[in-house]
Amino acid sequence: MLVFSMTSHIFFAQTADTYYQIILESKTTYSNIYNKSSINPDNIMGISEFSSVSQLYPIIKLKNDIGGIETVLQIEGDIKNENFEKTTRLSFQELYSQLSYNNKHYFIAGKKRLDWGAGQIWNPTNFHIQKDPFRTENRLEGILMLNYSYLFKNKSINFYVFPDKEHKDFSYALKYDFSNERVNAELSFVQYTKYQQFNGDMTFAGDWFVNYFEGAVRNYSKCLKVDIDGNIYNVSSSNLRKIWTEVVLGGSILFGKHVTLRYEYRYRDDYLNKKDIQTFKNYLPDNTIIYDPISISKHSIFGSIEYHDLYDKWLTSLRSYYDPWSKNLILSPYVMIKMNNFQMEFTTMFYNRALPIYNFQSSVLLVCFF
Repeated sequence: MLVFSMTSHIFFAQTADTYYQIILESKTTYSNIYNKSSINPDNIMGISEFSSVSQLYPIIKLKNDIGGIETVLQIEGDIKNENFEKTTRLSFQELYSQLSYNNKHYFIAGKKRLDWGAGQIWNPTNFHIQKDPFRTENRLEGILMLNYSYLFKNKSINFYVFPDKEHKDFSYALKYDFSNERVNAELSFVQYTKYQQFNGDMTFAGDWFVNYFEGAVRNYSKCLKVDIDGNIYNVSSSNLRKIWTEVVLGGSILFGKHVTLRYEYRYRDDYLNKKDIQTFKNYLPDNTIIYDPISISKHSIFGSIEYHDLYDKWLTSLRSYYDPWSKNLILSPYVMIKMNNFQMEFTTMFYNRALPIYNFQSSVLLVCFF
């Protein structure tokens, strides 16, 4: 189907609707390292104080209508350059073809993003790739898939097939969507190699608030822990329990026209309890592979208060990430400014003394749209 779509766009190039955009992002970060860190004492990790990454996203979309059958070809490249290390990587975020008929039947083949779930910071229903919790405007990499979707009224049924990396096995998923003016809901099942995962999420929007729920039940876990002898083990292979859950609750409240309060809570029962956290601390820094800068415990809390103008030309906010069991706290002031085809973001993250690697990190992100 991908070859068919590409061929059709070549032959019917004069009648195709063409959309293209180039996005250039450049991020420079200064990290003030905490040398007394139990995670990274005397900077044994060799972390550089300065880092800089530039990414170029060329995006092309071709759209054709051939005898009542609509075809779409979407290409989004990613040219990533680690500026100080002088390394460049070329990949594709998306490269897929879509064929649709009668606005009801949709077929997709290629590499495409999975826009699953309602969570803004944590995203348990997306088994493929997680968002960057420090940046909510994520450009996630797609996954190779074959997808058929049937749309009827305000509902849809979706079937996916995902070839795995070794091309020896196939994973598949089923998803049901429902939406109206106030509610969006999804139910899905994923067969991922020899594991299974059941998902659900729902969003309810009012005039001045949004609330959402997202949850996953799995019979596997990728979580690592440390035993009393300092050995690292995988929860799935070493625990008699076979079912694990992850739940996210969140939302936002609009106060007037300029102020928004955002909040999100995550519970993940395969992460560390209070006893596990103490054992983890006892064997640092040999087990830093388990470390998560936001949260290593079962409970994670995010909150932010932001002030913005009516036209989204600028925004300022104070974000916080808190792990109540490890006492890990991050406070992050953030400023975003938009000017036509140009956007600037300024962020600083301050870490408390619970489990830090840094005293603080400051970054500047410049984004150009062409």
